[in-house]
Amino acid sequence: MRRLFLIRHAKTEPSVGRDDYERRLTGRGRDDGKRVAKALAARRMLPDVLIHSGAARAKETAEIFAAAWQGKVELQEDAGLYDASVTTLLARTRALADEHKRVGLVGHNPSLGELATALIGSGAEPEMRRLAAKYPTGAVAVLDFSIERWDDVERNAALLALYLTPAEPEADAD
Repeated sequence: MRRLFLIRHAKTEPSVGRDDYERRLTGRGRDDGKRVAKALAARRMLPDVLIHSGAARAKETAEIFAAAWQGKVELQEDAGLYDASVTTLLARTRALADEHKRVGLVGHNPSLGELATALIGSGAEPEMRRLAAKYPTGAVAVLDFSIERWDDVERNAALLALYLTPAEPEADAD
């Protein structure tokens, strides 16, 4: 089995007058990131590695998650995740190192949410509808695949194991 965590960066500063790549998280974004990371830890749902796009907001989100998990996850950067199409994200997913069975991608919409929608084939209907309708900042989709190698990832093949947003009471789990 392989588990993929699709993590949209947390809430950021407005883009007005700023280089998009350099936009940082707001105070609310940092708080949301901590809450969602703790909720995943409470469920014992942790990746082996978190791969972020290198954009300041994605890197900061990954660092917040890793800190909440007390160093139990490796951080990596893949600049190809920034401004990537769904096709590129799918190719990057299929190219993940097989040594890691649980991988988190920290990236950006619209492609991250579109990738989640494209990969999910089953799961709780209300959660799948909610995810398809909105993938807000700080959201996490946890997708399970019954495969041995990342190269075998296919569209409509994942089970949506969890969809969590910062606005949900469950994100306050300790």
